[in-house]
Amino acid sequence: MVLRFLHLSDIHFGQEKDGTLILHNFVRDEIIKDVKKLADQRGSASRVIVTGDVAYSGKSDQYDLATAWLEKLTNACGLGDTQVSTIPGNHDCDLTAISNQAKMLQAQFRLKDADQVRADLHAIYEDGEAANLFLPKLRQYRTFAGGYGCDFESHSRPFWTRYFDLPGGIRLKFIGLTSVQVSDLTDRAGNIILGNGQYTIAEEDNVVNIVLVHHPLNWFIDKDAAQEHLHNNARVIMVGHEHMLNIQKTSDVLSNREWLVIYAGATNPPDKGYSYQYNWLEFSCVEKDQEQHLVVEIFPRTWVQQRVQFDADRARLGSTGESVKIEIPCPHLHIFAEPQQAEVAGSATEARPSHSVTSTGQTQGRSTMSNDSGFDRLRYFFWRYLDWQQRLQVLVQVDALPRTADEPLPQTMERIALETAARDGHKLFELWQAVMPLIPEEKRVPNPFAPKNS
Repeated sequence: MVLRFLHLSDIHFGQEKDGTLILHNFVRDEIIKDVKKLADQRGSASRVIVTGDVAYSGKSDQYDLATAWLEKLTNACGLGDTQVSTIPGNHDCDLTAISNQAKMLQAQFRLKDADQVRADLHAIYEDGEAANLFLPKLRQYRTFAGGYGCDFESHSRPFWTRYFDLPGGIRLKFIGLTSVQVSDLTDRAGNIILGNGQYTIAEEDNVVNIVLVHHPLNWFIDKDAAQEHLHNNARVIMVGHEHMLNIQKTSDVLSNREWLVIYAGATNPPDKGYSYQYNWLEFSCVEKDQEQHLVVEIFPRTWVQQRVQFDADRARLGSTGESVKIEIPCPHLHIFAEPQQAEVAGSATEARPSHSVTSTGQTQGRSTMSNDSGFDRLRYFFWRYLDWQQRLQVLVQVDALPRTADEPLPQTMERIALETAARDGHKLFELWQAVMPLIPEEKRVPNPFAPKNS
């Protein structure tokens, strides 16, 4: 059993100037053709993964372009529109939304050591989402990401998690981190912040942690602690930002740990000197010497200008190679004779801080939303096509708002209100009915949910 993922980074929608739009659109169309060929040869993907810089300057129209393109891309992968997972990069920050107070706060943070940063972040989180000066620059990105279920768990936990199941009870746990809480034009390696609320993750039995983070770890003020945690407890780290495709496997003899870092390259770099690149990834497990190994096969794809098409990155792979296969020992993995859950291998579920819902509206603890379920599509429509006033209108219409809400809601509260309403089975039907008139007519589809008392 193999799980396949399309890994993109640094697409930079909206960067085009000086006549580059025609070329960039051509290359993006060629990516879709190349991905379709890979999916036909290798099998459908489980998810499209984007490790940041979807947009160039964090504007809503740039995310409109990105979403329209991603719909074509997911279709080429054999996926539904909703099956994308994304994290923010520095270009996903709208720098015009950074207030003077926020600029001063970010400048102060860059001068502090890791211990001071940890304490100050905690104090900012205690003041609540509305008072968090780091968040306004990510408002348009979070609206985009919300459509894919990739908004933050909360303002104090700016990450998401999603599980993918392999046979024998083994699970891949993707953890999407936010590296741009402090980010502006003064970003430099060593002066941005990750925060221990994100990198402090545990290694669980039969779960392989795969961390997504836009910036490589050496960019962080708190890089030492982040590296200690992630190198010990994550077997794979996927990054973007530096626009150069690279694959590094590292062993720590003292801890007897190995980890793999995959640098995505840039799908659409803004600068000359970089090639258009992306990765097709395949994950599986194999037993060797009575120990389970995670197998990661990487198909690096690069633009070949002489042939104006994508091909295997033969400069790195050799003249005939298509991929590189890497094995990482995982002694905490143990195959079960029968899967622990009656789920289809390769399916994805979301991990949530509290209850969540299935497409039938049943309440569950710690989540399970199937790929492209009715709720996935409802959430996608809600965030993709409705502005904040329309979202508020819908939440009011189905009586989903907290009784104290008397102003535009923080985005985390909007998400929680939507999911809380969805836990009440009949409100899924009402939500769908309220959303459909607000989206383009050609996108409207019949309500998959049953009305109350049906």
